[in-house]
Amino acid sequence: MIIMKDIFDECSLGDLKLKSRIVRTGTWERQTEDGGFLKSEVFDRYEKMAKSGVGLINSEMFVFDPRDRFAEYCNNVNYRGFVKDYKEITDICHNHDVPVLGQLAFFYYNDGLNQKVEANDISLEGIRRLQADVIMAAKKFSFAGFDGMQIDIGNNFYLAKFINPYFNQRKDQYGGNTENRVRICSEIIKVLKKTMDFHVSCRINPWDVRKNGMTPEESIKVAKELEKAGADSIQLTARTISYLYDGNDRNPFLVYVDKLIDEVDVPIILGGSMRDMKSMNDVLNDSKVEFLSMSKPFVAQPDFLADWKANGDGVSICQSCNNCYSKKESTCFKFK
Repeated sequence: MIIMKDIFDECSLGDLKLKSRIVRTGTWERQTEDGGFLKSEVFDRYEKMAKSGVGLINSEMFVFDPRDRFAEYCNNVNYRGFVKDYKEITDICHNHDVPVLGQLAFFYYNDGLNQKVEANDISLEGIRRLQADVIMAAKKFSFAGFDGMQIDIGNNFYLAKFINPYFNQRKDQYGGNTENRVRICSEIIKVLKKTMDFHVSCRINPWDVRKNGMTPEESIKVAKELEKAGADSIQLTARTISYLYDGNDRNPFLVYVDKLIDEVDVPIILGGSMRDMKSMNDVLNDSKVEFLSMSKPFVAQPDFLADWKANGDGVSICQSCNNCYSKKESTCFKFK
């Protein structure tokens, strides 16, 4: 007898118990007062998401340097009210039995000498400083009640470039083969898993379009190195390609994710342009995928999953206009 998967299945993501297979992934945070303190709208948004039927919440992106490229559109793990504000946020999620991860994403890194030091130029001392900053951010996430953290090693963020052979031409133990290029992340993960009871998720790209850059084969090698270091889950980020099956040739993103799932033993979360319950259930049952990530639909309507669960079907009101992302807002321009 074949058991069909459904987005609202109760399941486990590593050590986390989920009420559904849906992972909410945040992007920008603009609803803050002077100094970074959260406005009441942020608490309301998390309340709506947490009680809607979501399985796991990834926070909006955090930076740790106020001069980062996206610092104006993100919150900062170092602002004065961080632990107080986000302990209230995590309590809201936990009151609805929803685990929540803090998402760390930085585009630049300041090594103390250069505000925008490149992967090829950062010294070993600078690498140690970077690793310490990430570990300290994880400690602060823990103090604020987060169940873990997601380290963004995808898109074009700093660590994504560090592990990418297109950008990294170092000649030392942090450059060259896959193991060396991923070492900066592997060492962070090993420390976190050794010192904290913390879920560590990594967000990676399946490939890019650069010559001598990230290929699907190389991306799988990266995932295996992250798993070896102790990562608890891996999330794929689909920047410009929709993975939805169109009834004709199978989308290469789904082919890739099935191959990746065969190669690693940690849970894989598939991201992309998910907008309706039927297509999402089709992906779950036509592939080896167990978990699906959504972002912009939660911006358009934070509690839409409640309607989907009640009706047994549904389509997001999000029209994929991408204004919330491109204009770096945490609210929808069309459905405010």
